[in-house]
Amino acid sequence: MFFCLLTSIGIFVYGFHNILWSLTIYFFLEVFVGNATLHRYFGHNAFEMRPSLRPIFIWLAHHIGVGSVLGWVGHHRWHHEHSDTPLDLHSPKINGVFHILFGTWNANIPRKMVKDLLEQPGLLWWHKNYFKYHLVLIFTLLLFSPWALCFVYALPNLLCLFSGYLIAILPHWQGHLSNSFVTEVFTFGEGWHKNHHENAKAYRFHKFDLTALGIDILLKQKICPNSTAQLKKSPEIDFGQL
Repeated sequence: MFFCLLTSIGIFVYGFHNILWSLTIYFFLEVFVGNATLHRYFGHNAFEMRPSLRPIFIWLAHHIGVGSVLGWVGHHRWHHEHSDTPLDLHSPKINGVFHILFGTWNANIPRKMVKDLLEQPGLLWWHKNYFKYHLVLIFTLLLFSPWALCFVYALPNLLCLFSGYLIAILPHWQGHLSNSFVTEVFTFGEGWHKNHHENAKAYRFHKFDLTALGIDILLKQKICPNSTAQLKKSPEIDFGQL
């Protein structure tokens, strides 16, 4: 609701055309931060990120307003373990769409869900200071750039939240896994949800996966040609039909 309020005020004060800036920022945040970093890198350890980029994308993963990496990943891994069952925290079939959009996802997520992340430097600090960071950022932008508060911060984050709702709802709408073309278009790569659940360790959900392309171009650690290490081949994915 806070992001909605800031966005509405920004459009009223500065004009509707400023949304184009937000859409560009949303594209970057969704593909490289939400999908690639938060979901596929931290959520499933699906690829190795370039060490030089890791601090930047840890910061951005806490910037997009969907919760700390530890909190988000804990809930997401719980979802994978209990998908479309009464224990699933955001099943539209069981809990309803209203609960996903406006409810509180209360669950005692076991520490073992994020044990690997607790050992990584910096993530626990961000978890403890997540809301402090956003409060400082909001007040700083309010003082120095209200325009940026609305169109660089609030609206792109609102769109990232909305994309998360789409992923939670549409591919699980009927109480079982499915691929969703609508989700694919809006989230730039997360719509092949059934494929993802069948092979969560693969960072490529489909041969036309835009997020996977972004990972290959920017984020993925390249293997030295002279290295003797052998890559493990990911299991084949049945891409199926939308």
